[in-house]
Amino acid sequence: MSKRSTVSGVLMIALVLATIPLLGSDNVPFLKWWLMTMILGIGFFPVTAVLFSSFRDRGWLFSKVFGIAVSGFAVFALTSAGLMRFTAVACIVTTAVLILLCWVLGLWKIRIHSPDVDLIFLEELLFLLFFLIWTYLAGFHPEAHGTEKFMDYGFMEALMRSETLPAEDIWYSGSGINYYYGGQYYAVFLTKLSFTEVRHTYHLMRTLTAAFAFVLPFSITYHLLRARTMVRIRKEGGKERTLAPILGGLLSGGAVSLAGNFHYVIYGCIRPWLGLDDGSGYWFPDSTRYIGYDPVVENDRTIHEFPSYSFVLGDLHAHVVNIMFVLFVIGLLYSFVREVCRDPSVENRWSVKEVLLRPHILAAGFFIGLFHWTNYWDFVIYFVVVLAFSLYAALYRYHSKGKETIGTVVIQAVEVFAIGTVTALPFTMNFQTMVSGVALAKHHSLIYQLAILWGLPVTLVVIFFAAVYLGWKRSWSIPMMEEKRGKIQAQGKTQEEVEQQAVELLLGEKIRTDDNSPEEDQPKKRRFGEFWRDTAVSDLTVCIFGICAIGLVLIPELVYVRDIYEQSYARSNTMFKLTYQAYILFGISMGYVLMRFLLWKKEKVLKAVGALGLVLLLWTFGYFPVSVQAWFGNVLDPEEYRGLDATAYLENVFPEDAGAIRWLRSNVEGQTVVLEANGDSYSDYERVSAMTGLPTVLGWYVHEWLWRGDPGDLNERSMEVQTIYTSRIEAEVLELLDKYQVSYIFVGSKEHEKYGEDLNETLLQSFGEVVYQDPDSATYILKLTSSS
Repeated sequence: MSKRSTVSGVLMIALVLATIPLLGSDNVPFLKWWLMTMILGIGFFPVTAVLFSSFRDRGWLFSKVFGIAVSGFAVFALTSAGLMRFTAVACIVTTAVLILLCWVLGLWKIRIHSPDVDLIFLEELLFLLFFLIWTYLAGFHPEAHGTEKFMDYGFMEALMRSETLPAEDIWYSGSGINYYYGGQYYAVFLTKLSFTEVRHTYHLMRTLTAAFAFVLPFSITYHLLRARTMVRIRKEGGKERTLAPILGGLLSGGAVSLAGNFHYVIYGCIRPWLGLDDGSGYWFPDSTRYIGYDPVVENDRTIHEFPSYSFVLGDLHAHVVNIMFVLFVIGLLYSFVREVCRDPSVENRWSVKEVLLRPHILAAGFFIGLFHWTNYWDFVIYFVVVLAFSLYAALYRYHSKGKETIGTVVIQAVEVFAIGTVTALPFTMNFQTMVSGVALAKHHSLIYQLAILWGLPVTLVVIFFAAVYLGWKRSWSIPMMEEKRGKIQAQGKTQEEVEQQAVELLLGEKIRTDDNSPEEDQPKKRRFGEFWRDTAVSDLTVCIFGICAIGLVLIPELVYVRDIYEQSYARSNTMFKLTYQAYILFGISMGYVLMRFLLWKKEKVLKAVGALGLVLLLWTFGYFPVSVQAWFGNVLDPEEYRGLDATAYLENVFPEDAGAIRWLRSNVEGQTVVLEANGDSYSDYERVSAMTGLPTVLGWYVHEWLWRGDPGDLNERSMEVQTIYTSRIEAEVLELLDKYQVSYIFVGSKEHEKYGEDLNETLLQSFGEVVYQDPDSATYILKLTSSS
């Protein structure tokens, strides 16, 4: 073990020991999850080592995500098909079998080059560090209460109770969940796999995702910078430094997972310094509710959230958990073009078999299929991104020949879509779409608002693309490469030497050519098609990231997807989901671009742009401590750490009902229907179903309207719930109780609040027995007898 690995290992041990004073007893589930991801990473490493063979670490961090995705999907598919039960034993056995298959395949068929162990240790150190930081922060605001936490936590509890899939909808008894619940499913899959509890893992899933949101961009940018065109600063004797790739990786990790947008800089810093604010201080959610809110546009209020805000707020939405899968696809696509562009043996050789059987495309199809279920918007977004990289790889490989290029892209597009569709079948067979079509945008964002939110990344990406293209236009070409004895040579040079020529060329350095190089070998005019071959892979990869991100920002200015919020929030969901992914792509791009500018030789303007951009990007990192202080409080005092239990708040917020809710959690198994009063979305109604995972007849109204699209049916259910609680007609009430297969009736604070004196408690109690009576309030639980 090298000195660097030893240092990283010692620091990891120190972090593990630090969990004792920082997390207390919560360190047990925390360490279980960390070790679980390590085991999954090791178990699936043979496959990811093939997919990321061009990475120095052979895709170590990506192996963790791949293991989660594949093993979780296998359990989901087999359970949905009725071939197994969704139990802890089934999760363990399935995962163990898959790991065994991976290693048998790896030892038998796959030849893996040794990874960079120092880099693996460094990445694992960063992963553990950020997993611990975010978990520690979560313990300062652990309650699963407020915003949409009732929905997220309730889904997890329902899935934890269920041994079949889909689980029953907690807010629409008698029917499965009709929403993109893949994120909550994966959280519960890991919960069952690790023998932990939802009350802890609700937070561990989001803090795990937050850790991946730092380390995966770090790894992508590290390899972008180290592999090809970034400055290769060498010490005496030719030894290469690794500081620039590490710094770029850290910038990208921070830009994706910690930074805010420029709204924080303008409204949180500059305006207060100029005395232009109202003195109330900066409220961190304002950066996600700007367009349509300031100034107010009543029928065009939008959302433009980003990962740091999501991780602080603590909602476990589909798009949040999907971040780690999205980052896997981004890294996979870069690895794909790296492989294509460094394999000269297949250039200009076209065959349907070779086009179809690219492992990266097969894996991309699988993950695209997952997005159907984890976050459908990402399916559409990354299907297009995959095609963009397929096009780039084909342009490079076939020297921009039209027939081969178009044929490759079309075939791989069909392939990815087909694999994705098949992968999604276990979900889509039990799902009804919520999409109501696409419409032209009637409102548009103010230019200065777009500039505040997106000006920095767009400017950096556009300048970078222009610099790369103009640099290519000005430069002379590298001598043409020709295949000889299986090795690419250029005037007697090896492939590595040719790549180094490309590095020097793109960095503005004078290329070292042989004295006897004929002038005609260096043509001054080149077709644009050669741009794809002359320009370094990592430069073009980042250009594609940036172009895709800019497109995602512009689309909501043109069209939007219609939904039930169309009257007042027409563009809201479209802008939200598209720009969320734009933020991730921009974050990765900025870390690379800034390091590229700062180290660009003989270009003082680009160095100045890089220095200014670095200052501005680091300024946006200030959003993280501001939001942490606002939401979590004084996190520097470990004494204020409250723990990870997401239900610990019940006695404070629902003192009358807490005991009854805990009784249901402990004494009722399966997904038995428990009737409670229904209410509006984002309210405290449905606290019973949300905290127990037990379905009720009707829950949050607007959410179910969005998921099912039939307000008439919801209105009927609402009236029938009221009838059960208020009618004096025994037969009428019994008929409804039987219709919805109600086993328990909850009568607590919200039921008394909603129905008051109209509550027919005497009649209801005649149908069964009171199995729980709160000693300090009027809350009780009625269990219906079978005869009723």
